[in-house]
Amino acid sequence: MLRQDSPSLMLSTAVAIDFPVNPVAETTDQFAEPQPAPPPGVFAIGPYASPKRAREHGLVILAMRLTYELVDGEQGGYYLWVDEAEKDAIYDQLAKYQRENKNWPPRPLTALPSDAPASPLSLVGYALVLIIMFAAQSAWPRFTELGVSINTKIFDGGQWQLPMTALTLHGGLDHVISNLVSGICFGFLINRIFGAGLAWTLFVLSGYVGNVLNAWFYWPEYHGSLGASTAIFGALGMLVGHALAGRFSPAERASLKHRAIPLGAGIIILLLTGFSGGNTDVLAHVWGFVAGIPLGALGYYLLSRWPDLSRSKSLLVVPLLLIALAWGITVAMNG
Repeated sequence: MLRQDSPSLMLSTAVAIDFPVNPVAETTDQFAEPQPAPPPGVFAIGPYASPKRAREHGLVILAMRLTYELVDGEQGGYYLWVDEAEKDAIYDQLAKYQRENKNWPPRPLTALPSDAPASPLSLVGYALVLIIMFAAQSAWPRFTELGVSINTKIFDGGQWQLPMTALTLHGGLDHVISNLVSGICFGFLINRIFGAGLAWTLFVLSGYVGNVLNAWFYWPEYHGSLGASTAIFGALGMLVGHALAGRFSPAERASLKHRAIPLGAGIIILLLTGFSGGNTDVLAHVWGFVAGIPLGALGYYLLSRWPDLSRSKSLLVVPLLLIALAWGITVAMNG
């Protein structure tokens, strides 16, 4: 496909100068008459760097039900010889073709950070935390009562650790299995983008902020919630936030649809997966998603400034410390 690097496609009564990605030369002698010179009544388009690039424009000409001849240039490059009577119509079509393909080929995807040694272990760690905490709930029923996120305790009692402890609690076996599976799936995705340590830190923070927002939404009416799903949908928001903060080409920055696509995709996934179940706290999913978007953008910014964060295994301690601190405060306040 043709990408335009000059203001316009240069045309004259004798020759049209193309500016391919890999031109034969980039000096002003490109504007000399083509060699060999076309015969009377024939118009030359070129030079092209390769036959393949010339044939791309040749396909446009063929689509107009016209013909062309591919000619080797005596000084390098390739030319398309066409009927001079059709040059204006051909120019118009080539200009349209050039405008329609100005952003083609698409930008190559940025390579994701590789943290293969840490990512599988961190997924196992996530599963172990949920399983151990669910076992504790089964063994000590009061454990659930202490850690559930209740908005009146947060805003009236100052127990700001509860939105964190609630992430580790679940209402039953089905609930914990569901969050194990979905958490591992989303955890794998954010691991591959942010690196394990930063990913799980932002994961826990998105769940905490989402729970705080959810509690605030219902307050002063009583509302309680528990489960890791707030953070899981926070991970979905992190993916959207990372995509929104990513580098866009100038043309994409000028186009709202390129910004709307990742947000729209995230909302569709939220609607399909976050609104099911009879006892589901739907707004907790929504607030987790909302909280995850700016945190995903923050993660993108941090990695753009300090790329080695994606490989930092020491950051894996941060989410564990946050959870341990929250539970320590809870036990101390209710001991």
